[in-house]
Amino acid sequence: MAAIMDTILYLAAGICAAVVVHFVFFFLKKKSEKTENLMDDLLVHSLGAPLTLLAFFIPFFFAIQHLIDIYPQYEWILNENLLHSGYIVVGTWIAATFLDDFLRTYGKAWAETTETDIDDQIVDILQKIGKYVIWFAGIVWILTLYNINVTPLIAGAGIIGIAIALAAQDLISNFFGGAVIITDQPFKVGDRVLINDILGDVIHIGPRSTRIITLDSDVVTIPNTKIATSVIHNYSLPNPQVRIQIPVTVSNSEDIPRIKHVLGDICNEAVKNRDDIIAHDRVPTVYLMGMNKSSMTFQITVFAAGFSFSNDIQDYMNSQIIERFRKEGILLS
Repeated sequence: MAAIMDTILYLAAGICAAVVVHFVFFFLKKKSEKTENLMDDLLVHSLGAPLTLLAFFIPFFFAIQHLIDIYPQYEWILNENLLHSGYIVVGTWIAATFLDDFLRTYGKAWAETTETDIDDQIVDILQKIGKYVIWFAGIVWILTLYNINVTPLIAGAGIIGIAIALAAQDLISNFFGGAVIITDQPFKVGDRVLINDILGDVIHIGPRSTRIITLDSDVVTIPNTKIATSVIHNYSLPNPQVRIQIPVTVSNSEDIPRIKHVLGDICNEAVKNRDDIIAHDRVPTVYLMGMNKSSMTFQITVFAAGFSFSNDIQDYMNSQIIERFRKEGILLS
């Protein structure tokens, strides 16, 4: 009779302890929500439910000990490994929950700062893989307490992993190629790039491939594994300014200083009047680049404010050169 009363008392103590722990963490949760630091929220959430269970489990274990005195035929149930297994389950639960919350909070916050969605995919995959790896390790640890050979289980998991990796080889290689793009950042969405003779603007970076819209408005999809091993020419780095070179050929009977002066005036006026497409912080240049028996070729160099203004600038500059040369009586060759 005394053993039954002790069992009841331990069970009641376990219930009371679980209730107390639950309300303590409920209070801590309210306090943590008022702080700007997110780490305390993660700790409270990851510790709350497991420690509440542990607060009930320990008295429950001792209740079973007293109950065994009445039913000795079930003594095999009472083993230190049972208590240790409970500790392992609680510790595994805490670690898996904390990792999941940490990646969801800080990983998603980091992913939202980028323009691509591949980092969101990486965070989601790490959440799932990390949680399952921790639980798998906890289960293996518990099995070793009961002297169960876990070698076949680990080997089987390895074989399954290899089979999955071989079946999804292209997907995995493209995925890690996308991870390289995110970490190395050779380009981002909106950049104008040249990859494998494909020139265009990056419109999407995904977990498997990157999409580029060409200057002809064609959308080209390139696997990330090919991009990771390609030479990439990024016209947007270190800044989007692009050098525009315009040749001007005139008769060799023209006066060289006069031609340079007129072309210089045209460039300076263009920088002032069209600062929407021409960079105002880069000085245009005019050089005599070639000559023959009948003509001289000058080269104007100006810098576009963005890589998409190349055609607009060439059209504007050529129009200004023709109009000014007509006024000055300069003959083009």
